[in-house]
Amino acid sequence: PALVRPLARRFRGFARSRTAMPAAALTGAALVLGSDVLLRALVGGDRAVAVPTGVVTSLVGAVFLVVMAVRLRDTAGAGAPDRLRVPSRAVFLATVAVLVAVLAGLVTAAVLVGDSKLLLGDVVNWAGGRAGRTVSFVLDTRVPRVLAALGAGAALALAGTLVQAVTRNPLAEPNVLGVTGGGALGAVVLVTTVPAAGTWGVAGAAFAGSAVTAVLVFGLAARGGFRQNRLVLVGIGVASGTAALISLLIVLTDPFNANKALTWLSGSTYGRTMPDVLPVALAVLAGLGVAVARRTELDLLSLDEDTPRLLGLRLAPGRLGFLVLSVVLSSTAVACAGTIGFVGLVAPHAARALVGRRHVRVVPVAVLLGAALVCAADLLGRTVIAPAQLGAGLMTAVVGTPYFLYLLVRSRR
Repeated sequence: PALVRPLARRFRGFARSRTAMPAAALTGAALVLGSDVLLRALVGGDRAVAVPTGVVTSLVGAVFLVVMAVRLRDTAGAGAPDRLRVPSRAVFLATVAVLVAVLAGLVTAAVLVGDSKLLLGDVVNWAGGRAGRTVSFVLDTRVPRVLAALGAGAALALAGTLVQAVTRNPLAEPNVLGVTGGGALGAVVLVTTVPAAGTWGVAGAAFAGSAVTAVLVFGLAARGGFRQNRLVLVGIGVASGTAALISLLIVLTDPFNANKALTWLSGSTYGRTMPDVLPVALAVLAGLGVAVARRTELDLLSLDEDTPRLLGLRLAPGRLGFLVLSVVLSSTAVACAGTIGFVGLVAPHAARALVGRRHVRVVPVAVLLGAALVCAADLLGRTVIAPAQLGAGLMTAVVGTPYFLYLLVRSRR
């Protein structure tokens, strides 16, 4: 329909539904048939039979959506700021205390519960090196998974907080903007082509993919100041393109590597070890240090365009620095725990609702919420249908998708 609609400007007959609808149907048939022909022309042989035509149409559609988003005359304004609330220090401390207690309970349950149930005494013996072979095996595989879930949740929540502050867009987060998809594409390329790649290699590939998509998305959406419609549409288009390329890689690769990639794409912490947790832990520590040290700059950037300039703040370097930091956080989270969506959207919103808009309070609360959300999702995924497992990314999508739709409806209002 979007291809046929512009014809109405030159040919008046296409402004009528009885003409436009058959033309749109013929255009759709031509797109699918043309994609199939293009696929067989480029790939050829038996591989063309294995690759779904939908992969090609998704790539074409992603490019088309990005072009439309760039050319879109964005009528969405900057949006009214949230109601200014400054909760008391006691409220903030009470919120942090409750979240720490909840997180401690979740970590304890995640360590003790699973396909094999343990006691606290088993954990104490394991920590002291006095546990039996079975208990040691269970905890040696389970503890790194719990730490990976905590690190990935904290990193995604912090990345979402930074992106929403810099772009002043409540819908902006690494998954919606395609940054997570780019990291997933980079990691899947390495996993499927170099199965023996190590932890730092996967993290580097994920960072490269996230960096490329971030440059693409933010570069195309920068005109007009990262307006809501353009930024989200460009991000969705790029995310669709990365998903299509990932599907293409999985179809064309060795079945064993494809299974590894699919397990990893579901947001699973399966098979994680302590070295896998190290990159995301370092990224979270560095991100927290920068966010706390530059909390006032974050507050100013999240207000409007004029206030930071009046106070002598250079917008471009500040934005670029925070965006680069968010890419590092997102890519290390993807390398550690796979593709986990909507944590960077839900956690910052919930944090602002609990403790107000000052980032000295939002950052720690959002990080605690993100870590708790992914830890709970991983725990449920490991126990609901044990001994079979569900990826943590699937569980977070159950919560995040309705919340994203709610935010879309609220922004329209």
